[in-house]
Amino acid sequence: MNNGNVKAIVFDLDGTLYEETHHFEYYAAQVAKRLREEDRPRFWEDYRAVLSGRHPLRIGSVYDAGEDLILFLQNGFVSEAYRWNGEKLAVAEAKTIYPGQVKIDLDRLFSIGDLWWVPSSIGRHYGLTNEDTYAAFLETRKWMMGPDFAMNGVPGLAETLEQLKNRKVLILMTNSPKPDSEAILHKLKLADVFHHKIFQAGKPIKTASHLQTIRDRYHIQYEEMISIGDNLENDILPASRLGCRTIFIDAYRLAKQGDADVIVASMSECVPVLRRFL
Repeated sequence: MNNGNVKAIVFDLDGTLYEETHHFEYYAAQVAKRLREEDRPRFWEDYRAVLSGRHPLRIGSVYDAGEDLILFLQNGFVSEAYRWNGEKLAVAEAKTIYPGQVKIDLDRLFSIGDLWWVPSSIGRHYGLTNEDTYAAFLETRKWMMGPDFAMNGVPGLAETLEQLKNRKVLILMTNSPKPDSEAILHKLKLADVFHHKIFQAGKPIKTASHLQTIRDRYHIQYEEMISIGDNLENDILPASRLGCRTIFIDAYRLAKQGDADVIVASMSECVPVLRRFL
């Protein structure tokens, strides 16, 4: 990736700027406690099954809370659909339900791009509302702000971004709220490295709109921007469609050739890539 004409770098937060994962277990517990008591054992059975690859819901799928179906998409169209018990729908039946492209709306249709979406989707299957799962999310984020959630930071990342901010425009774009995101950035020693921060960004629906605003605000072209994130649907594909360059943190090995300009397994692997821009 050529350094010369890169003028701005847009970073996701969760799953990108830190590598801790133990908060997902806490979040799952917050979702579970909002369920009816009789549904909690099945919730945990399903959660463990997803994590071990024994459930049709998985990273890279889409959950339709309205139809209670698990979908796999190709170019926005449903290629496979499964019931919660793993039964595959006939092609004709799936086409009847989804005759056109599927639009992710964060209300009924969720792209399972990372582990945040697993507890919430299982919770929705067992009768919770969006409001219920979001309350569980906020409770988790509050816990993450406090001393019980230890964060080590990615080696070399804070130092690299501290140097990089004098050469490139650095922007944070996260779906998470401001208070807990700022607390996490402070823990990571990244509180002051960004020129602009976008919270509750509404990705993937609003990703393109935010990138356009960044382009206009800093008088740059899409080709001069890099989007970095761990969620293909949120951070990478919308940016690629606009002509931005992309770095995909592919912790779950979801990427196909050509999905991003650079594919790494973690931010630790990404730090040497970022140092090329110094």
